[in-house]
Amino acid sequence: MFVPIPVLAPTYPAHMARVAVASLTAFTQKARREYPNEKQIVLIGSSLGGFYAQHLARTMNAGIVLINPSIYPQETLLGCVGLNRNVATGQEYELTHTQVRALAEFSYERCDPAVPTLLLLDAGDELLDYRIAEAWYRGCGKTVVYAQGSHRFEHLAEAGTAICRFHADISPFPRSTQP
Repeated sequence: MFVPIPVLAPTYPAHMARVAVASLTAFTQKARREYPNEKQIVLIGSSLGGFYAQHLARTMNAGIVLINPSIYPQETLLGCVGLNRNVATGQEYELTHTQVRALAEFSYERCDPAVPTLLLLDAGDELLDYRIAEAWYRGCGKTVVYAQGSHRFEHLAEAGTAICRFHADISPFPRSTQP
C-alpha cells in the first residue's frame, strides 16, 4: 500500500540554465517549507528537466527519477538553436548558442552513486540515444529500459508503481546532510 505523495510541477525557463537552476532551487526550498512532514523529496525530470534534477539532487539532499534524461544538453541542443516552442505551455522562445553552452556549468563527468536514482528509459527515444544515459548512470541506482516508446515516454502508467515504490524505499533519506 502506498501513501499519497504531493506532486508539484514548476514552470521555469529551461533554456536559461542559471535562471532555471535558481528557479528550481527556490521552488524546491519552498516545497520543503510547505510540506514539512514529507521526509523525502524526489525530483522527477524528463529530458532537460532530468539534467537539472541530477544537478539539484546533489546539493538538495533529494532522490531523483529521471525519464529519458539529457546527459549532454550542451551538445545535443546545438541543433535546436533558433526559434522554439515549449510543448507544455505553447510559449515561443529563442534558444541561442550562448544559452546552450551555459548548460555545461551544470554538467558532470559521471553520476553520483550516493544520490538515490531511478532511471526510466524508452529504447525508441528518437531524440536522445537511451544507451548514453544507461551507460552514464551505470552503478547509480536502478535503471529500467522499456522496449520501443519515444522521447515523450509512453510507459508512464507502467512506471507509476516503480516511482511510488522508489519514493517509499528511500524515505527517510538514507544519506546524512552533515559533513
